[in-house]
Amino acid sequence: MKLRYKYTVDDAVLEIRSSAKKRHREELLRVFTSLASDPFIRGEWIEKDNTGRDCQVKRFGRWAVTYWPEHIGSLVHIIDVERLS
Repeated sequence: MKLRYKYTVDDAVLEIRSSAKKRHREELLRVFTSLASDPFIRGEWIEKDNTGRDCQVKRFGRWAVTYWPEHIGSLVHIIDVERLS
């Protein structure tokens, strides 16, 4: 699958993914890939980051993922993931 955009993940997201069980790492990889394949996906709600930028928050199954697309650079920046109960 050719991705339309590339994705970046913040250090905290990388730490969560690295320490997760294999099944959860695979789920997150699918989520990240889906965001890069369709960077125009809208979240269920918007949160501001520490710079005041609007970030999308979307639920993917058991995960809430916070991200923002940078269309000029063809990047999706994934800044937070949270495992929901």
